[in-house]
Amino acid sequence: MASRLLVASLVISSLAIAGTALGQGAAPAKPDAAKPAAGAAAPTTPAAPAGPMKDPENKKGISPYMEAIKKGEDAFVARDFPSAVTAFQDAIKLDSTKMLGFYRLGEAQLAAGKPEEAEAVWNVALNKDGPADLKSKVLFVLADLRERQRKLDVGKEAWAKYAQFLKDQADAKGYPGTPEERQKVIDRRVKDEKDYAAVKERIQKRQAEREKEAEENAKKDKLNK
Repeated sequence: MASRLLVASLVISSLAIAGTALGQGAAPAKPDAAKPAAGAAAPTTPAAPAGPMKDPENKKGISPYMEAIKKGEDAFVARDFPSAVTAFQDAIKLDSTKMLGFYRLGEAQLAAGKPEEAEAVWNVALNKDGPADLKSKVLFVLADLRERQRKLDVGKEAWAKYAQFLKDQADAKGYPGTPEERQKVIDRRVKDEKDYAAVKERIQKRQAEREKEAEENAKKDKLNK
């Protein structure tokens, strides 16, 4: 939920900039101080730009990069995950230095049922440019994914990295209580699996003893006939 709020705020801010730029595209015409002379051509008003103004820096208008991100967001909300993946890939082609495109691509890949691809993309995202808040989200989703994949030891380490990042980055928003909670859950799972393994071994051993006993009884019955 928190990751969705971050992306939504980024997209909304970009669209707000674009809407402002569009509104400023053409100023209302002012009345002339004097009427034009007879036969003179009437002054023309510059046509307003079609659509929102564009700005590669995403300051005075929406950038092509954020347009691709917005397209991916719209497809994601519509649950058209293949189209979302394509749009986020297009954003990355436009600017491969930004973290946001990789983060959202991983989200789309995961929603499309491709957790391995999502994990790979998020690992790349960690080395890209982005605010501390966004990097904390990438660390969070990586830890959560590894735990859900039952990579328990790796997942525990990933939660530790997330917790350490929040400590080192005072301006990064996150959930400092979550890593400790998830690590405790992982420890319980590991213990349960070890206990179950021991119980399973005893059951298998007892089953083997019963089968051997049954074979011996069958041999005795055959000899007594």
